[in-house]
This record gives sequence, structure tokens and C-alpha cells, in this order.
Amino acid sequence: MTSLTAGQSLLLNNRLWHLRQVRPRSARVLELEAIGASEAAQGMARRLQAIVLGRHLFIARPRRDYWQANLDQDWQPGDFGPVLACRPATRLDLLDAFTQQPPAGDLPNEFSWSFSRQALYQKCPRAYYYHYYAAWEGWQADAPEPVRQTYLLKNLTNIPAWTGQLVHDAIKFALGRRQAGGPATPTEVAAQMHRRARADFRASQAGHFLRQPNQQVGFREHYYRESAPPAAWREAWQNARRYLLTFFNSALVGQFAPDSFLSVEALHSFAVEGVKIWVQIDLACREPDTIHLYDWKTGPIDEDSARRQLGIYALFAHHTWPEHIRGPIRGTVLGLADGRRIDFEFAPADLQAVQSTITASIAGLQALLLQPAQANLAELRRFPQIPNGEVCRQCQFKALCGRD
Repeated sequence: MTSLTAGQSLLLNNRLWHLRQVRPRSARVLELEAIGASEAAQGMARRLQAIVLGRHLFIARPRRDYWQANLDQDWQPGDFGPVLACRPATRLDLLDAFTQQPPAGDLPNEFSWSFSRQALYQKCPRAYYYHYYAAWEGWQADAPEPVRQTYLLKNLTNIPAWTGQLVHDAIKFALGRRQAGGPATPTEVAAQMHRRARADFRASQAGHFLRQPNQQVGFREHYYRESAPPAAWREAWQNARRYLLTFFNSALVGQFAPDSFLSVEALHSFAVEGVKIWVQIDLACREPDTIHLYDWKTGPIDEDSARRQLGIYALFAHHTWPEHIRGPIRGTVLGLADGRRIDFEFAPADLQAVQSTITASIAGLQALLLQPAQANLAELRRFPQIPNGEVCRQCQFKALCGRD
């Protein structure tokens, strides 16, 4: 047997259920109407929801887990026809089967690379798996519930990350106004940032993100009901305002000529070895003999990490704006917490080394995939958990790992 039809039977928790109806609800969801056929369930009627993922069938249990069976291998003869023997399964079992199948929708999950993607894998392979594979199509209404939950968790933020995003968006607004020839005073930008902060907090506290996780800000602190006293939110806002003023008071600001702007906090891509590489540069400016790339950071600066990140941006600039480059590409990182400035230069030899590093990273990540040459499909066991510790306590995916 390779399909589920009326007239067949299910064995669930040693109870036999006869299928009266099997109704497709979508490409991967079936609604089942079953009647108890064993002594313990004789005559009982039950409606069940089944999810088909390739040859794997998952039937939702009342307490959030599943029964699982293979539609090719788990049939056995019964007195009244074929019986599909199902075994208990977890939400992770479903995610594992889900990520080994091509997406059901029109949007393919294509492999790409970025500095943040590689950094997440190095931090925790399991979080990487959740973020880039298990959450895919979680925006769809018919996606399995664990996939939708993973997508929601992927979109959560926390107080430090949100603080940084507030500041980056405020600086982007200020630079955009300046590029358009309009004024943007620190007082005006800070007021706009404060209105945004209040709206984000209220929306998250009200739980709007539970319905629209990719459109409404959702805090990890709210989702997990973690203790975050009012003082923590006040401190976050005070830090954001201080970081913004550090930017405005920086000597760099006077060097920005609006007619030299090439990109302001925009998402770009280029290709290395046929793989799309994503970059989001805070500011790229044209200079007389080169391009100058800027990055603002609200957290601690690791100089080696900053150089690697700016090197990737420089490689993008080399591919995208070669007509402006006659010397080494310049890069500057500005620490908004302390005003620290770090400058870099990237000559052609440096860019070759950056490209080699990206190529090696791509090869390493693709080697983890199932059939990497054909499809961007992943198997859970290839992305192990790290030991439970501080990284896990700060992770938005900790509910999936049972570490919440």
C-alpha cells in the first residue's frame, strides 16, 4: 500500500480504528473519520488530522505529539483489510521528515550564504537547522503546527537585538533624509525612535506576533514569560538613545557627502561559485579613488570578526561597483557603545582570501545536506545540539529542544 484510503485501518496505541472517510484538505493535510474497531475503542468515532510528508504520515495526538507511519513499509494484514501500524513520534520527528522533502509551495528554499548564516552555524548547528530549514513555509496556513511554531520562534527578538535594530533603523532614516537633502536632527530622530520603541513593546506585550510573526515584533522575553522588569526596558531605551547620539556626535558624520552614497542599509546579493551571497551594508560611499564601507555596532566589537564581515562587504563592492575602485577598499567599524573606531583596508590579495574563505564555508555547509548537488534538503541528525548552557538560555528556539 502506498496511500491512505477509506476502508483501511489504523493501529494507534494498540487500538484499531477503521477509516470511514479520508478527505484531502490541502497538498499535505488529510482529514480522517475513524470508527473504533478494537475492544478498547469499539464503536467510538474520532476525527483525526493527518499530515503527509513524502512517504511519512503523521497523525496529530491530543497532547501535541504524533503517531507516525511509513506509507511504504508499515502496513500489515488485518481481519478487515490492510492496517497501518503507527508508532509514537515527537514534533522533532515531524520536523525531520518535513525538512527532507521539497517545499510544497511555489517558493523554493534555495541554498545561499551570508556572514550571519555561517556565524549561526558556528554558534549552534541545531539553531541553524531550525532557522534555515525547519521554519521554511511556516508562514503558510496549512504548514504543520511544529513548522509554524518554528517560524514564529525564528522571528522572535530579544531586548539587546531589538535595541540594536532600533538604532540601525533610526540611523538609516537619518541618512535617508540627508541623502534626499532634508534635515534630520538628533532630537527629531530620537523622538521617532521612541515612538517606534513604544509601539513595538505594546504590540509584543499584546501578543500580536502570535498571529503575524513576520510583521509584528515579538520579544523572546514575552513569549517565554521571562522576567524583564520595567527597569530593563527603560535601560534598553536609554542605551538606544545614547548609541544614536554617539553616532550623531561622531567625527564620521561630517565626512558623509550625500551625493556619494551608494547604499544605505539595503539588502544586496552577489554570487560566488554560483551561490548567492547576501550582504547588508550599513553605509557604502564613493570616494575619489575607492569605496568606503561603514558598519555600526551596538554590542562589543570583536576585531577579527569585524574584519571578516567587512571583507565580505568589500568583495561585494569589488563585484558591484568596480568602476569606482582604483585602490584598496576601505572599511570602518564604529562602536556606538563606546565610540571606538576601527579602520581596515582590503587590497586584491585580501579579497582573494575572503573569497576562498567563503568558498570553503559553502562547501562545508552544503556537505551537511541530503543530495547537496540536487536539493537544499536537511536531516535533523546532521545538526546536533550543543551542551545546555548560556547560549541555550538566550536562544529563541529553546522550546524545540526542551530547554525552556
